Amino acid sequence: MKIAVVENENQKTSSIFEPGFIAVYEEEAGEWKTLNRFENKVCNAKGIAAVRTVVADTVKQLGDVKVVVASEIPGIASGTFQAAGFDIFLVDSGVLDVLDSIKKEMLETIEKRKEEPRKFDIMEFLEPGENKGDFSINIEDIMFKNPDLSSKKILIPYLKKGEFNRLDVICSHVPKWFLTDLGVMGFEYETVNESQNRKTVRIVRAQIP
Repeated sequence: MKIAVVENENQKTSSIFEPGFIAVYEEEAGEWKTLNRFENKVCNAKGIAAVRTVVADTVKQLGDVKVVVASEIPGIASGTFQAAGFDIFLVDSGVLDVLDSIKKEMLETIEKRKEEPRKFDIMEFLEPGENKGDFSINIEDIMFKNPDLSSKKILIPYLKKGEFNRLDVICSHVPKWFLTDLGVMGFEYETVNESQNRKTVRIVRAQIP
Protein backbone atom coordinates (compact mmCIF):
# COMPACT_ATOMS: atom_id res chain seq x y z
CA MET A 1 0.00 0.00 0.00
CA LYS A 2 1.24 3.47 -0.94
CA ILE A 3 0.47 6.47 1.26
CA ALA A 4 1.04 10.13 0.38
CA VAL A 5 1.96 12.44 3.26
CA VAL A 6 2.00 16.24 3.41
CA GLU A 7 5.05 16.85 5.59
CA ASN A 8 7.59 19.46 6.64
CA GLU A 9 11.38 19.18 6.47
CA ASN A 10 11.40 17.38 9.85
CA GLN A 11 9.15 14.56 8.55
CA LYS A 12 6.16 15.75 10.56
CA THR A 13 2.71 16.02 9.04
CA SER A 14 1.73 19.55 8.06
CA SER A 15 -1.11 21.49 6.45
CA ILE A 16 -1.56 21.36 2.69
CA PHE A 17 -1.40 25.18 2.84
CA GLU A 18 1.99 25.31 4.57
CA PRO A 19 5.35 25.20 2.74
CA GLY A 20 6.84 21.74 2.71
CA PHE A 21 6.74 18.51 0.77
CA ILE A 22 4.46 15.72 -0.37
CA ALA A 23 6.08 12.32 0.04
CA VAL A 24 4.95 8.88 -1.06
CA TYR A 25 5.70 5.99 1.30
CA GLU A 26 5.44 2.26 0.72
CA GLU A 27 6.04 -0.57 3.18
CA GLU A 28 8.78 -2.99 2.24
CA ALA A 29 9.86 -5.88 4.48
CA GLY A 30 8.20 -4.25 7.49
CA GLU A 31 9.78 -0.84 6.92
CA TRP A 32 8.33 2.31 5.34
CA LYS A 33 10.47 3.66 2.52
CA THR A 34 10.16 6.90 0.57
CA LEU A 35 9.32 6.28 -3.10
CA ASN A 36 8.96 9.90 -4.13
CA ARG A 37 9.12 13.36 -2.56
CA PHE A 38 8.32 16.67 -4.20
CA GLU A 39 7.59 20.25 -3.22
CA ASN A 40 4.10 21.05 -1.98
CA LYS A 41 2.95 23.73 -4.43
CA VAL A 42 -0.62 23.89 -3.13
CA CYS A 43 0.50 26.30 -0.41
CA ASN A 44 1.31 28.91 -3.08
CA ALA A 45 -2.10 28.79 -4.76
CA LYS A 46 -4.32 31.86 -4.37
CA GLY A 47 -8.07 31.55 -4.91
CA ILE A 48 -10.43 28.62 -5.39
CA ALA A 49 -9.66 27.99 -9.07
CA ALA A 50 -5.90 28.01 -8.47
CA VAL A 51 -6.17 25.62 -5.51
CA ARG A 52 -8.31 23.23 -7.54
CA THR A 53 -5.81 23.30 -10.43
CA VAL A 54 -2.71 22.76 -8.27
CA VAL A 55 -4.33 19.92 -6.28
CA ALA A 56 -5.35 18.28 -9.59
CA ASP A 57 -1.72 18.52 -10.74
CA THR A 58 -0.62 16.98 -7.43
CA VAL A 59 -3.06 14.11 -7.92
CA LYS A 60 -1.47 13.42 -11.32
CA GLN A 61 1.99 13.38 -9.75
CA LEU A 62 0.79 10.85 -7.17
CA GLY A 63 -0.24 8.38 -9.87
CA ASP A 64 -1.90 5.31 -8.37
CA VAL A 65 -1.77 6.58 -4.77
CA LYS A 66 -5.24 7.03 -3.23
CA VAL A 67 -4.47 7.80 0.43
CA VAL A 68 -3.26 11.20 1.64
CA VAL A 69 -2.25 12.18 5.17
CA ALA A 70 -1.81 15.73 6.53
CA SER A 71 -2.40 17.76 9.64
CA GLU A 72 -4.96 19.82 7.71
CA ILE A 73 -6.60 19.75 4.26
CA PRO A 74 -9.45 22.25 4.34
CA GLY A 75 -12.12 23.39 1.89
CA ILE A 76 -11.70 23.06 -1.84
CA ALA A 77 -8.41 21.16 -1.48
CA SER A 78 -10.17 18.42 0.47
CA GLY A 79 -13.04 18.34 -2.02
CA THR A 80 -10.67 18.00 -4.99
CA PHE A 81 -8.80 15.11 -3.36
CA GLN A 82 -12.09 13.38 -2.51
CA ALA A 83 -13.41 13.87 -6.05
CA ALA A 84 -10.27 12.09 -7.28
CA GLY A 85 -11.09 9.10 -5.06
CA PHE A 86 -8.70 9.77 -2.17
CA ASP A 87 -9.16 8.69 1.42
CA ILE A 88 -7.98 11.56 3.66
CA PHE A 89 -6.46 11.17 7.12
CA LEU A 90 -5.83 14.21 9.33
CA VAL A 91 -3.08 13.53 11.84
CA ASP A 92 -0.71 15.89 13.65
CA SER A 93 2.28 13.64 14.29
CA GLY A 94 5.63 12.37 13.13
CA VAL A 95 5.12 10.61 9.81
CA LEU A 96 6.73 7.27 10.64
CA ASP A 97 4.71 7.08 13.88
CA VAL A 98 1.35 6.94 12.09
CA LEU A 99 1.84 5.02 8.83
CA ASP A 100 1.25 1.58 10.39
CA SER A 101 -2.03 2.64 12.02
CA ILE A 102 -3.24 4.31 8.82
CA LYS A 103 -2.43 1.19 6.81
CA LYS A 104 -4.38 -0.93 9.31
CA GLU A 105 -7.38 1.42 9.16
CA MET A 106 -7.31 1.47 5.35
CA LEU A 107 -7.25 -2.34 5.14
CA GLU A 108 -10.24 -2.50 7.50
CA THR A 109 -12.06 0.10 5.39
CA ILE A 110 -11.37 -1.85 2.19
CA GLU A 111 -12.79 -5.04 3.72
CA LYS A 112 -15.85 -3.18 4.97
CA ARG A 113 -16.48 -1.71 1.51
CA LYS A 114 -16.35 -5.20 0.02
CA GLU A 115 -19.03 -6.37 2.45
CA GLU A 116 -21.36 -3.41 1.92
CA PRO A 117 -23.25 -3.19 -1.38
CA ARG A 118 -22.45 0.13 -3.03
CA LYS A 119 -25.43 2.45 -3.14
CA PHE A 120 -26.22 3.85 -6.57
CA ASP A 121 -25.85 7.63 -6.80
CA ILE A 122 -27.19 9.17 -10.00
CA MET A 123 -25.23 12.37 -9.33
CA GLU A 124 -22.05 10.52 -10.32
CA PHE A 125 -23.41 10.04 -13.84
CA LEU A 126 -25.13 13.35 -14.60
CA GLU A 127 -23.35 15.59 -17.10
CA PRO A 128 -24.14 19.33 -16.90
CA GLY A 129 -25.51 21.04 -20.00
CA GLU A 130 -24.95 24.54 -21.35
CA ASN A 131 -27.60 26.15 -19.16
CA LYS A 132 -28.10 25.94 -15.41
CA GLY A 133 -30.40 23.05 -14.54
CA ASP A 134 -29.75 21.19 -17.80
CA PHE A 135 -28.27 17.71 -17.55
CA SER A 136 -27.69 14.61 -19.65
CA ILE A 137 -27.30 10.99 -18.65
CA ASN A 138 -26.39 7.82 -20.52
CA ILE A 139 -28.54 5.07 -19.02
CA GLU A 140 -27.06 2.42 -21.33
CA ASP A 141 -23.62 2.94 -19.82
CA ILE A 142 -25.05 2.82 -16.29
CA MET A 143 -26.97 -0.41 -16.89
CA PHE A 144 -23.91 -2.00 -18.50
CA LYS A 145 -21.87 -1.27 -15.36
CA ASN A 146 -24.78 -2.03 -13.00
CA PRO A 147 -26.71 -5.01 -14.43
CA ASP A 148 -29.14 -5.03 -11.48
CA LEU A 149 -30.45 -1.56 -12.38
CA SER A 150 -33.31 -0.78 -14.75
CA SER A 151 -34.09 2.57 -16.37
CA LYS A 152 -36.90 2.98 -13.80
CA LYS A 153 -34.60 2.42 -10.85
CA ILE A 154 -32.09 4.86 -12.30
CA LEU A 155 -34.42 7.71 -13.25
CA ILE A 156 -37.62 7.70 -11.19
CA PRO A 157 -36.09 8.70 -7.81
CA TYR A 158 -34.32 11.60 -9.55
CA LEU A 159 -37.44 12.63 -11.48
CA LYS A 160 -39.45 12.70 -8.25
CA LYS A 161 -37.00 15.22 -6.81
CA GLY A 162 -37.34 17.32 -9.94
CA GLU A 163 -34.03 19.12 -9.44
CA PHE A 164 -33.49 19.97 -13.11
CA ASN A 165 -34.94 22.04 -15.94
CA ARG A 166 -34.13 19.66 -18.76
CA LEU A 167 -32.84 16.09 -18.71
CA ASP A 168 -31.47 14.49 -21.87
CA VAL A 169 -31.55 10.71 -21.57
CA ILE A 170 -29.23 8.83 -23.92
CA CYS A 171 -30.53 5.32 -24.57
CA SER A 172 -30.83 2.60 -27.22
CA HIS A 173 -34.64 2.82 -27.20
CA VAL A 174 -37.32 4.85 -25.48
CA PRO A 175 -38.34 2.98 -22.30
CA LYS A 176 -42.02 1.93 -22.45
CA TRP A 177 -42.74 3.48 -19.05
CA PHE A 178 -41.99 6.96 -20.45
CA LEU A 179 -45.35 6.77 -22.24
CA THR A 180 -47.34 5.60 -19.20
CA ASP A 181 -45.57 7.22 -16.24
CA LEU A 182 -43.95 10.52 -17.24
CA GLY A 183 -47.24 12.32 -17.90
CA VAL A 184 -48.60 11.23 -14.51
CA MET A 185 -45.45 12.59 -12.89
CA GLY A 186 -45.89 15.97 -14.59
CA PHE A 187 -43.32 15.58 -17.38
CA GLU A 188 -43.33 15.40 -21.14
CA TYR A 189 -40.66 14.09 -23.47
CA GLU A 190 -39.48 14.16 -27.08
CA THR A 191 -36.74 12.49 -29.08
CA VAL A 192 -34.28 15.24 -30.04
CA ASN A 193 -31.53 13.14 -31.59
CA GLU A 194 -31.56 9.72 -33.19
CA SER A 195 -28.99 7.51 -34.88
CA GLN A 196 -28.50 3.77 -35.24
CA ASN A 197 -29.00 2.13 -31.81
CA ARG A 198 -28.83 5.49 -30.03
CA LYS A 199 -31.46 8.07 -29.10
CA THR A 200 -31.47 11.22 -27.02
CA VAL A 201 -34.81 11.72 -25.29
CA ARG A 202 -35.41 15.10 -23.65
CA ILE A 203 -37.54 15.25 -20.49
CA VAL A 204 -39.01 18.57 -19.34
CA ARG A 205 -41.84 19.64 -17.08
CA ALA A 206 -45.20 19.49 -18.82
CA GLN A 207 -46.56 22.88 -19.81
CA ILE A 208 -49.74 23.74 -17.93
CA PRO A 209 -52.41 25.16 -20.28
